[in-house]
This record gives sequence, C-alpha cells and structure tokens, in this order.
Amino acid sequence: MTGTMGQIIKHLRKDHNLTQEELAEQLNISAPAVSKWENDISMPDVSQIIPLANLFGVPTDVLFGIYDTRQDEEINARLEDIYRIYDGCKDGEEGSTALIILDKYRDAIRVYPNNAVILTEAIAFGKMLVLFYESDLKTLIGKEGIDNLVDEIVRWADIVIKYSASLDKVLSAKRGLIDIHVHRKNWDAAYGLAETFPNDIGETRGILMADLKYSAGETAEQRKYHCSNIEQLSSKLGHETAMLGSLYMNENRLEDALYCYSAFRNIVDAIYTKEKYRPPFINDYYPLYRFPAECLVRLGREEEAIQMLEDGFAFILAQAENYNKKRYLDIPLLRDCSFGYGHDGNAEYHDLSGKLTRFLKCDTFMSLENNPRYIALVKQIECIESTN
Repeated sequence: MTGTMGQIIKHLRKDHNLTQEELAEQLNISAPAVSKWENDISMPDVSQIIPLANLFGVPTDVLFGIYDTRQDEEINARLEDIYRIYDGCKDGEEGSTALIILDKYRDAIRVYPNNAVILTEAIAFGKMLVLFYESDLKTLIGKEGIDNLVDEIVRWADIVIKYSASLDKVLSAKRGLIDIHVHRKNWDAAYGLAETFPNDIGETRGILMADLKYSAGETAEQRKYHCSNIEQLSSKLGHETAMLGSLYMNENRLEDALYCYSAFRNIVDAIYTKEKYRPPFINDYYPLYRFPAECLVRLGREEEAIQMLEDGFAFILAQAENYNKKRYLDIPLLRDCSFGYGHDGNAEYHDLSGKLTRFLKCDTFMSLENNPRYIALVKQIECIESTN
C-alpha cells in the first residue's frame, strides 16, 4: 500500500467500515484530529502508531507505506527458529533454553510490536514458565525477573485484547491473563475477565462457516465444517464431563461419577455409531476412560474397569499405527486425538509406550496387577515401537 500516511489511514479506515468519528472514539481522540491526519495536515503521535496498526490488524510499517510480504516470511522464519530451539532442547538445559526462547520472543516483539501471532505465542510460553516452572526460573532470574516477566505478559495480553481483530487471539490472551491472575490469587481480576467471555456457542466460527457454505451451495465443504464442529463440541463436552466426574469422585460419589460418564458415552455412541472404537477424548493428557475406570476399580468392579482400559487403548493404538504409516485413521468426524499436538497442529505420539505405561501403572490401577488381562495389556503397550 502506497501513499502518504494520511491516505493510508483513510484507506484502512474505509476498509474497516469505520467513520472518522468511530475511529476517533476507539483511539480516544477527537474526530477533527483524524480528519487532519487524512488530509495530511498533521500526523499521528508516535504513541498512536501501534494502536492504529493493531486496530487495523496490520504491521506498523503499513502506515509508513514500506510494508511488503517479506515481513510475513521473516515472522514465520523467526517462529520456526523458536520451534527448532524448543524441539532441540537437551536434558538438563531446559532453563537456559527457556531464557533463549524468551529473548527470541522479545526480539520479535520489538520488531513487530503489534503482531498478534507472535504476541499470543509469547504469552502462552511465558505463562507456561510462570505457572509450571516458577521455582526453577527463580534460580535463574530471581523473583524480580519473574515479576518483570509477569508484567511483560500482562502488557502483551493487553495489546492483543485491545487491538486484535481476531476473536480467537483476544480470547486466548484473556485466558492467559486469567491464568496469571489465578496464579497470583488476584481473584477479582480473574473473575472480571472470565465474565467477558462469550456464552453463546452457536456463534462459533465453525458454525458460521458451515452456514456460509450452505448458502453458497458448497455441500462437501459444509459437511466438513459440521464434522469439525461436532468433534470440537464433543471434545468440550468430554472435558466438562471429566471435570464433573472428578468432582464427584473427590466426594466419593462414585456412582454419580459413573453416571456422568455413561451419559456422555451415550452421546459419543450416537455420533460414532458405525465405528469399532470410540474416541477416548483427552483431559489433562489422559484419556477420558481414566476416571470411570478408576471409579470401577474403587467399586471393586475390576473386570469392567479392565474392559474400559482395553477399549480406550485399542483406539489410541489403532490411531498410533496409522500415524506411523503417515496416514490418518479413517473414522468419520474424527481428526486427531492424542497426548499432545505439535506446532503444526497435528497429533504427536512421541514416547507413546512410555506415556501409556506410566498411565496404566499408576497407583490407581495397582490393585489390578495380578489380573491376566491387565498383565496382557501392559505387555502389549510395552511392545509399542517408539515414534520419533
């Protein structure tokens, strides 16, 4: 985009269907000030450049008429560099590697201070360090360094929340802030942000896209979006079911916990009626089969518990086998269901045998250790080939 800064601002404002008054209101300035910019009588103050760029969802260089597509390539290259460092981290070097990655994110933000992709990834990485590795981090940068990192995360999130045009990015940033507030026990701030989340699931992007495909007569694409929507909604329902079941288990209301699972299982069976194995859905890196199997063990119904574990692992092993062959499991309405996701969004099955073995040999299921079916299941899992 070429022209004076005023001409560029005018063009972007019209592209976003904003009047001068509406733009001024969002920037907390007067409408005549916007008019002066667009007529090249004056220029925005330097403090208004980033808010303007964020509001329009463009790099700051666009406002100066010097942006080109090579910047997108550079942003992608910076992120790929971060991913390589993360994936190449060696045992014992986690702390120093984390600091290198943080500095990489900071450098990227200094160059592209309003890029929502970089900011949201930096928020997620910084939050992970603060929430899960605070004690290790403290030995490297001290309490003051951690406090400074928290302040950075808050600033990054504020920029995304105030100026990003992507609802997904805004909600992600808000969730990151909520997690930080909870960690710091700032309950009022956490509750206040949580209240701003949308409550109508009918307005999700996937459902909207399905409606658009229907209107355009693109039935095959519409079908794909409906399948995707069902997967996402089922996964969310599975997560909530696991949470509710866990609460009942903590209160030793085991039959109520099992009822939660059976109700959800009925829904899954109705959706995946033609499939041999039902998706287990993942909750906190464990299959959803975990909590009903635990309930059954605690109720003394060991054979039912083992059947539950066999069903769940059969599905995971079937999908892992297809993953090794570099093809997806041919199950309608299903994409990936695993213990983790890579940077490209695809399922990862690294150390699948180790993860499943640790899950199966946890204290919860130790009462099954002499059961022949349990022993056979452990042996089957221990023989899984490693996928790296």
